[in-house]
Amino acid sequence: MTLDFILLLRRKISLAAGAAGLLAATLSGAAAEPLKIAADVGYAPWAMRQPSGEIEGFSIEVAKDIARRIGRTGVEVVDVNFSAIFAGLFAGRYDMIVAPMSMTKERAAQLLFTEGYLTGGIGLVTRSDDDSITKPEDLRGKVLATNSGSFTDTWATANEAKYGYKIQRYDKDSDALQAVIAKRADADVVNLNVGQYAASKNRRMKVVHRIFVDYDLGYGFRKDARELRNQVENALECMKLDGTLQGLHEKWFGEQPDPADSSMKVFAGYGPIGLEGYERSYHKPDCK
Repeated sequence: MTLDFILLLRRKISLAAGAAGLLAATLSGAAAEPLKIAADVGYAPWAMRQPSGEIEGFSIEVAKDIARRIGRTGVEVVDVNFSAIFAGLFAGRYDMIVAPMSMTKERAAQLLFTEGYLTGGIGLVTRSDDDSITKPEDLRGKVLATNSGSFTDTWATANEAKYGYKIQRYDKDSDALQAVIAKRADADVVNLNVGQYAASKNRRMKVVHRIFVDYDLGYGFRKDARELRNQVENALECMKLDGTLQGLHEKWFGEQPDPADSSMKVFAGYGPIGLEGYERSYHKPDCK
């Protein structure tokens, strides 16, 4: 082996080591960055701004725990109206969408989703002192409030003739709930989690019936962010297994999730089974 060859070999080893070090530093730097999340701040109890300026809520606490588990330095919350939330993701303004979002076939064609972390549902809310309504069949001849243009409005409209109630529509969930307290309406049909949160904060109302619908909520990513999606899902599965997710559900919604809720289940593979982007691969959650 000649001296020139030895020097050349050493130079190649040195360059390779330098490149490996640069790559490690780059990856380490990426891991050290906060996880940028998109939330529709003001939608209680998912994401709310406090007088101090701090943002808190169910979505925020879950995201903070996920960030910790995947080695990020916390979260950076980007406040964006839901109507613009997909455009911001595609433009690279944030890493993931944590605003509550149902996983549909149409959305899965554009986004990567995690497995479900909550099962969507509708809650029937009444005044605490009213025991006359315990199910939709009891609404005949009564006034039902709802949030205009929402999924609950769609349900109320579709079932109006069946159950025989009169619909009052309001611009916000809070206004519809207030109508029940003020006795302008007999009940409110509302997103189940919103109803649970409202009832936990105001003893003048209660959730008397749950109407589960066939969809789960999931976190959304760009199509090219499969690795990050899988990391987040691994962390999410660990939160289900160690009870963290169920504890946050109880904290923010006032009760433990239903046994059939997706927050109580770890699903096979990555992503929502049956939708585009699902990765059919066996993995055991790496919980640290």
